[in-house]
Amino acid sequence: MSQIAAFYLIKNNQRHELPDGGCSGEVYTAIWDWCECELDIDVRFCAPQTEDTLDCVLIDKPVAANLLKAFQQQEIPQLAAKIVADWDLPAEAAAQGLALLVSYLVHLREDTALLYEMV
Repeated sequence: MSQIAAFYLIKNNQRHELPDGGCSGEVYTAIWDWCECELDIDVRFCAPQTEDTLDCVLIDKPVAANLLKAFQQQEIPQLAAKIVADWDLPAEAAAQGLALLVSYLVHLREDTALLYEMV
């Protein structure tokens, strides 16, 4: 099972690929799971998952605002350590993934969305 993470900016029904930050899909899966469990934000609900996709997340502007608020309430290294507490992952990798995610979320507009896929 590969775990290749891919991010896309969705605008006008077109995908524009973004860098993955060098993190594995497992790092982002840990982040999404934390968002669902700790923040009660289901980022996977509206995602257009295909049979080749292992994990998929779609974030629009309102969800991005909620995530940013939650992420910015803590320092990234401490939040990363909480996220990976139940995973066999280094906190540094989660911190790198969180930093990339925050950089994408702050730039989302009403007419855009962020799509994440792990294949």
